[in-house]
This record gives sequence, structure tokens and C-alpha cells, in this order.
Amino acid sequence: MKTALGATFLALAALAAANAAFAQSPASTPPKPARLALVIGNGAYKDAALPNPVNDAADMAKALEASGFTVMKRENATLKEMHLALREFGDRLGRQSTGLVYFAGHGLQVRGRNYLLPVDADIAREDEVAFSALDVAAVMEKLDSAKNPVNIVILDACRNNPFGSRLTTQSKGLAPIDAPPGTLIAFATAPGSTAADGTGRNGLYTHYLVKEIAKPGAAIEEVFKAVRAGVRADSKNLQVPWESTSLETPFLFRQKPVEKVAVAAPPAAVASSAPRAAPRGGVGAPPLFHKGDSWTYRIVNLLDQSERQTVQKIADIRGDEVHYTNGNVGDLTGNYTRIHRSGGRIETYSPTNYFYMFPMKAGGDSEVKMVQEFNKKTTNVAVRLRIVGEEEIDTPIGKMRAMHIERESRWAERDSKAAGTRSWSYWYNSAVKRFVRAEDRNVTADGKVLFHERWELVAYEVK
Repeated sequence: MKTALGATFLALAALAAANAAFAQSPASTPPKPARLALVIGNGAYKDAALPNPVNDAADMAKALEASGFTVMKRENATLKEMHLALREFGDRLGRQSTGLVYFAGHGLQVRGRNYLLPVDADIAREDEVAFSALDVAAVMEKLDSAKNPVNIVILDACRNNPFGSRLTTQSKGLAPIDAPPGTLIAFATAPGSTAADGTGRNGLYTHYLVKEIAKPGAAIEEVFKAVRAGVRADSKNLQVPWESTSLETPFLFRQKPVEKVAVAAPPAAVASSAPRAAPRGGVGAPPLFHKGDSWTYRIVNLLDQSERQTVQKIADIRGDEVHYTNGNVGDLTGNYTRIHRSGGRIETYSPTNYFYMFPMKAGGDSEVKMVQEFNKKTTNVAVRLRIVGEEEIDTPIGKMRAMHIERESRWAERDSKAAGTRSWSYWYNSAVKRFVRAEDRNVTADGKVLFHERWELVAYEVK
């Protein structure tokens, strides 16, 4: 009997251990949010209470949630609660997440460092600030440790010294901060100045910030420009918001609605946006471009799920050069030698960027080198193209056969330590003359994801 009971006990213990192990397995770990925000509003200070920060935090949380953020909100937080919230925020922030920290309340600058005050701050001397308030440097370090591509820090925390004559600091307002790569830091007012708490529901700065975030299609830089203009005008130049930025990828709080691309009935001798048979030579045959050929793609940012569209249309063919209406120039096989980027900047490749090499046969593997020139920087690139094989793939315009290609480019900037790997996976169809679907991911040598996008063909017309 004892033996049976012992065996039963051991079996139950083993089952419990297995269940515990399963509960702690990676498969049960919740996914990291694409956008994560920590929002803190502190107003219930013993000295110099502020009426608006709690309202500011509540309204910012709503605006950010409407923009796709998962929001952690704290109101009237103590120092311990601020530290715990920052720790949780760092734990939940993924390598591909967009991170945002917003603080409304009192802030101080001491010896060139910035501090955010908790509501339980009891500070009588300047040297006590460092262990009685949250150092902004700790926030920056938490963001930097995530190695994610986009971070935003917003400080509506430059109001006034809440301790009056009890504590005299050498500098007013907050000190300037140089934004690390991939980060934008926004201040409610310029370094060394103070900000108004506002006479309405919100502080003057947050009033305009919430309003501008809600506008679809506005780039983040345009959002803060509009905020600055509104605050400066309302304060009669007494308060001028300020930013420090080193963002390397575009960011929008709210996406502009993607216009539906109507696929009209094709004119004679023109193929419409519908799958069709590949020409002789199979789906991997080289393209035969004509003036007027065009392709419309939907591009999904897999870091924040935002979307945009781009149209590639051939304007002219001059000898071995294919000229596009957007200013791009390529060769007769679909590779580019020149690409026009935003702001009129030009990216060039010598000899080409090597996306297509023919004949295209399953199992093909080749390595080539090229040089990229962009933004006054020269980059050496080693490209490897591997032809996986013919596959059937779903696209917004239907199923089609396509040749699957894997492209890995190892890049290193000259006269710089910057380096990394950019990986493309894409499907080429010779009837369409370009890829019909693709995924593009660029990662630095230290693991930071610069961008991660998916391209989908939504319409095309070729002759």
C-alpha cells in the first residue's frame, strides 16, 4: 500500500513539475508590443502642487492608445513606484518595439543632470536630489539596453522649483540632452527655461501635443514643429518647446488612411493587376521592360504596423538604362544604380544593387560586391543571392507562381565602425517583371533593428 501511495505521490509531483515547466516555457511568454509607452503624471506634490499633470497623463494615454500604443500609466507616483514602472517598461520593451516615455510634473537640473520629481520628494539640499528623484539618464539607459529602432522621450517637466527658498539650484529648467541613435527627446521648453502649467485642463505644451498627435499622416518631426508654433504663439514667445533628435527611420503617430487602388479594365495589349501565365522561360525568365510599365506596392512597417504606398513607373528606356518617373535609374534586368530618397537625397550603387541575376534557376548561388554612396557616406557591400526555387504565393491580387530569392548584404561604412546585415526575401514573377512580395530587414552588427518592412504588390500594368 505504501509503495502504491509513494508511486502516486511521485507521479503527481512529476506532473506538477511538468506543468510548472510548461507555464515557464518561452511559448507561454506574451509577445512584445509593437508600440509601448510609459506615461507618468505627478501633480500631488506636498510643496507646489500642480493641477494639470494627472489630466495631461490621462489625455496623453488616450492619444497614444488611439495611435496603437500599449500604455502603462502612473498617476502621482512615488520614487519607488517610478523605478518599478521603469523596470517593468524595460522588461516589456522588445527589440523591434517603439518605446515612448512621457512625464508631466516637476523637474530639476542639478550639476548638468536632469531629474524627474516623485510626489514624495523631500529635498532640502542640492546634493539630495540625486537619490530622491528619478535621473533622466536612467530612463535613457533603459531605452538603450533594449536596442530597439525608435525611442521617444517627452518631458513636460520644466515648470518651476517646487521647494522655493529651501532649495536653491544653480540652473533653471532642464539641461540639454544629446539624443542617442534612434531617439527623439522633446522638452516642453528650451533648456534653461520654465514651462507654464496652463490655465485649462492641460498644460500648454501637452494641450498642443495631444492635438497634433491625433492628426493622421504627420511625420513625427512635423508634429513637434506644429506643437512648438502653437505654444510659442500662445505664450507670446515666453515658452518655446525644443527637441533633440537622431532618429534614423521615419515615424508617424497616426497613419494616413491608405487609398484603395482601383484596378481598371486593361486597355488593349496591356496586362491588368491580375495573375497571368508566365512567358516562355518560366517565372524566372528575365523581364522585358516597356515605357509605361508600372507597379504599386503597399509597404507595411513591421515594427509599428504603419503602412504607406509607393508607385514605380517607367518613364523612358535609354539604351541600357531604365528611367523611372520618381527619378530612379536602373538596368534592363530590374537592378537599380540610382535611387531618389526623401528630401531630394540620392543613393547610388556601383555597379548596381544586385537584386536580379539571370539565368534564374533553383539552387543558384552567387556572391558579388558593390559600393553604395548615400548622405556623404560610402559603404562597402558584399551581396549573396540564393535562388530557393519556384513557389506559389498569396498576394493582394491573387495566387501566383514566383521564384523565391534570398538576398543577404553585409555592409560596412568606410571610416566608421557602423556595420550590419540587410536581409531580403522576395518572390519574382517574370509576367509581372518585378517581385510580387518581399520582406526587408536591416540589423546592425550589435543587433539593433534599423527597419523591418513587408512589400506587397497591390496593382500593376505592363505591356
